[in-house]
Amino acid sequence: MIILYELALICSGILLAINTLDKWDGSTQLFAKIADALKPFAAVIGGIALILGIWFLFRPFCTFRDIVAVLAGLALLGGTFENHPSLQNFFNKAAGVLNPYRVIIGLIALILGLLGLFNIAFIC
Repeated sequence: MIILYELALICSGILLAINTLDKWDGSTQLFAKIADALKPFAAVIGGIALILGIWFLFRPFCTFRDIVAVLAGLALLGGTFENHPSLQNFFNKAAGVLNPYRVIIGLIALILGLLGLFNIAFIC
């Protein structure tokens, strides 16, 4: 389950910070291709990041990574839940509040996901 969590952080980081990553990438467009492949699954990735972020929130000394996962999940889940108006309103408001910080949350999530995937845990 930890690997799924780290992969959700990496994927949500790419989806949230695609504008900046695309500028850094140059002419190869690697991140744009990855983001295009991940866009149909943005709600699933956001849901996994949100649920596992809440699940792991109470681990000792890992609160920063889990808060970033919850924020990334909330930012990705904006515009979903069209059949449930109350959930749609909540996630749209949360995504609207987090919208100016999408790139920052995405870059932090990408870095923390990569560090966690390679078991480099200086924060947790």
